[in-house]
Order: sequence, then structure tokens, then C-alpha cells
Amino acid sequence: METSLPLVLISGGVGLTPMMAMLNTTVNESPNREIYYIHAAINSQLHAFRAHVNDLAAGHKNVHSFVIYEKPSEDDKEMKNYDKEGFFSLDWLQQSLPTKDADFYFCGPEPFMKVVNKALKQWGVPEERIHYEFFGSFGKLEEIE
Repeated sequence: METSLPLVLISGGVGLTPMMAMLNTTVNESPNREIYYIHAAINSQLHAFRAHVNDLAAGHKNVHSFVIYEKPSEDDKEMKNYDKEGFFSLDWLQQSLPTKDADFYFCGPEPFMKVVNKALKQWGVPEERIHYEFFGSFGKLEEIE
């Protein structure tokens, strides 16, 4: 992993488990590396580790956190505690990140991972900078033609 490039961690649902380990390790071992952590969940009721990520972002100027809620609750809407309503999209990603020149790691449900993988490829992120992990049983992100 090239540590001079920003690190982008993208998780959906329970896919945050390996991303949290990577986030914590990178904060401790590469304290100057820019880190962008994006998490997608149904709403705040199903968003684990939110306080921990917020604390990391508040305590480290190089850590940037973004939250996507598919169906934010009324409390979420009132508190404005998310950055995007709906689903992960390439347009939103391009508006949220300063560059595509980064190392991208993502994990989550297979449909979520397919969307992220396709978006990164459409954006022109080189294959060697796209990394993912299946959480649970192995699947495919691309259809064989």
C-alpha cells in the first residue's frame, strides 16, 4: 500500500468491520496520511461505530468521515447527521473526494460492492488501487461476458 496516497475506506452495513480495523491501524501507523471513511447504512439505528469514527475525525485533521443513509429516520433528518440520503453514487463520490488518486478499499453486501466497484472503474481509478473484501461467502463483482 502506497502510503503517500490518500486512503479511501468505503463500507456498507456490516462491511464496516474490516474497514474499522484498517481505519484504526492507519490512524495509528500513518498519522499524516489523508483518510476518507465513507459508511452506508439504513439509518442511525443501524450504524455501528458512529461515535468512534466521529471521535477519530474530531481528533485527527487528516480523517474525514462521510455517512450515507438509505432511509434516514425523522431524528436523523432533524439532526442532519448524515451527508447523503439514498444510495452510494459516482456523482456523489466525485463531489465528496478531492481526488481519485487514492487507494480505495471497500467491503459490504455484494450488491453494494458491485455499485462501488463499477463507480470506481467508471471514474478511471486504476485496477491496482481498487481493493475489496467479501464479508461472508465469496461472490463476484463483475459478470463474465
